[in-house]
Amino acid sequence: MNHEYFIRRCYSLAIDAGKKGYDTFGAVLVHEGNVVAEAENTADYKKGLFGHAEFNLVHKLANRFSDQMLSESTLYTSCAPCTRCLMAIASLGIKKVVYGVSYGRFALLLPFVPKAIDYESILSRMDVEMHLSGPVLEDEGMQVFEWWGGEYRPLAELLQESEDMRKANQHG
Repeated sequence: MNHEYFIRRCYSLAIDAGKKGYDTFGAVLVHEGNVVAEAENTADYKKGLFGHAEFNLVHKLANRFSDQMLSESTLYTSCAPCTRCLMAIASLGIKKVVYGVSYGRFALLLPFVPKAIDYESILSRMDVEMHLSGPVLEDEGMQVFEWWGGEYRPLAELLQESEDMRKANQHG
């Protein structure tokens, strides 16, 4: 399977979402080498709408494809999925998730230092079979965030702003 091809499709969807004013995330489901569904981020935090790309994809897939087909498929996502999205993915029985940007690299864009979580171990203890693999084309994926929220800003600027906020939060 050509992970790079499908991750690049996720990155394209993520940029499209960013240009529409959303956060830059995209996801696709691949079965037997073909994209069967895709989604981009539509979260609107002011309205309280979750809308993560993986969550939106799960909604498209639910009650549309058989359990067997879903368990044989791979979900690709531009960035390692959050807890809520992982639970939604697990609810469909999808066992393989490939991500572009890792939790650690994405955390560099946050104004706080997130707690590291071993999702695979937690899922395993719940008898949920899921394998997360990545990062894939991570440097390319970090560039996608330049379109975060509809306005182009260089990655170096975003990273510096986040670092400054983390420092301020530690001292404030």
